[in-house]
Amino acid sequence: MTHRWIITALGKDRPGIVAGVTKILYTRGCNLEDSAMTRLEGEFAIMLIFSASSSMNGVALRRAFAPLERRFGLVVHLKGLTPVESRPPRPRGRRCVISVYGADRPGIVFRISAALARARINITDVHTHRSVPARRRRGPSLYLLLLEVELPPGRTLPSLERQLKGTATRLGVELSVRPGEPNVL
Repeated sequence: MTHRWIITALGKDRPGIVAGVTKILYTRGCNLEDSAMTRLEGEFAIMLIFSASSSMNGVALRRAFAPLERRFGLVVHLKGLTPVESRPPRPRGRRCVISVYGADRPGIVFRISAALARARINITDVHTHRSVPARRRRGPSLYLLLLEVELPPGRTLPSLERQLKGTATRLGVELSVRPGEPNVL
């Protein structure tokens, strides 16, 4: 019998964090099932789900991560998942990708995500990136927002794009909607 866990680890980006986290899981017989790991400016963030034998308890796992927390200056959070939380979500519709691009300004993510929430469209993944101009170049920073969403039955890509275009125009950004690519993994 196995038990599933989710762990987050945050800290200053440096080599060895991924190896350190996954070594702890590997040496304790855990299986890494799903993960997202990324660098955000100078910080590194890990969020992953893993399974462990039911004999592995939270106290032992937390103790195993303590040396890694000290070595890398990480903040680690571990949470056991209930059987209900362990069920994979049912897709609520077709996947599509929304790209938003333009001059950086406050409110881009909020206004686009609020429009999606009003339309009852579920966001499944978000990526943003702000590019700062080089010192010799002057001008605004550019902002990119990529959203993966589930388009509910009965909604079309063109209707979603039309709905979001008004918000994009008010923000002064470009917006496009396209079908999501099938998962490769």
